[in-house]
Amino acid sequence: MKPVKTLLAFVVILSITVFAQEAKSQTAYKTMTTSQIKVLGTSNLHDWDMAANNFTCEGSFQVKGGVLQDVSSLQFTLPVANLKSKESLMDTRAYKALNAATYKTITFKLTDATVVPNQKIVKVNGNLTISGVTQPVTLQSSYVVNADESITFKGSKAIKMSSHKIKAPSFMMGALKTGDEVTIEFVLKLKK
Repeated sequence: MKPVKTLLAFVVILSITVFAQEAKSQTAYKTMTTSQIKVLGTSNLHDWDMAANNFTCEGSFQVKGGVLQDVSSLQFTLPVANLKSKESLMDTRAYKALNAATYKTITFKLTDATVVPNQKIVKVNGNLTISGVTQPVTLQSSYVVNADESITFKGSKAIKMSSHKIKAPSFMMGALKTGDEVTIEFVLKLKK
């Protein structure tokens, strides 16, 4: 009986050691100021866009030999008021449509990720919350591990505003109507 207990204790200690080493190999990264989010939309008169470069994104990544191996956590928070267009009237209407007075942030939280190192692609699943409505979303991005060990992610995702219960804004008593679908483009630069 004693050898079984000894073997069991050895297996438990080995498992804890391996888990601790894996946890150590993950490194925390945070947003650099050169990151940017763009929201691109359409209307019956002209296309429009809004952009933000003041937001937070944090994650834990495993990088080995200049190649991303794993993403264990990722979360993103964008204050709605940091999205800006070229026209303040458009900003005001967009904030109203997004219920920014009540829901001040747009957030994303990772549920799982798959890294394809040989293609330099990351596929992430997570929960995107806009205007208080959370929906599951899958994002795909390319990535580059830079010489300074920062990581740059680039990608885009089309979403429907109606999936987050947002009514597409209209202007001039309905003469100008925005489309329901918007495209979110992102360049995230993260560093240790």
